[in-house]
Amino acid sequence: MPFLKPINKMKRLIVLLSCCLLLQLQMQAQPTLSWEMLAEVKLESKHDEQARAFYSQIVPSEAVRKLDGKMVIVKGYMLPMDVKDGYYILSAFPNSSCFFCGAAGEESVIELKFKGSPRTYKMDEVVSLKGRFRWNQKPFELPYILEEAEPYP
Repeated sequence: MPFLKPINKMKRLIVLLSCCLLLQLQMQAQPTLSWEMLAEVKLESKHDEQARAFYSQIVPSEAVRKLDGKMVIVKGYMLPMDVKDGYYILSAFPNSSCFFCGAAGEESVIELKFKGSPRTYKMDEVVSLKGRFRWNQKPFELPYILEEAEPYP
């Protein structure tokens, strides 16, 4: 039946285009960074010659180290540090049980560096953010940073 040939070609074209679209969407997807992943750490003792001090540095799991420099999505509690300057920390826990209160480790917080000026966030506001994940190895600073951070739908 010759009139079915154009229909079969259209079906193949639609399937091919659908596959291409799905592949492109999958390639653009950012991994979700979980607090459980960030909590898998080892501590290494280090010495800073300039500061003449010993300190413990967090060394995350291989899976987390592989995400260094990659775009990720993470959900947590906002902790405003300096609202005027737009300085915020994202925490796995609310303020009452966070790292700064001594109730959790430093692997439970992420320093945020926003893409542009952030809106004003409330203490303990639960948000999802997208940004470039960094494992910070500088002494006396937080071990995790989310650069180019922006709200994620």
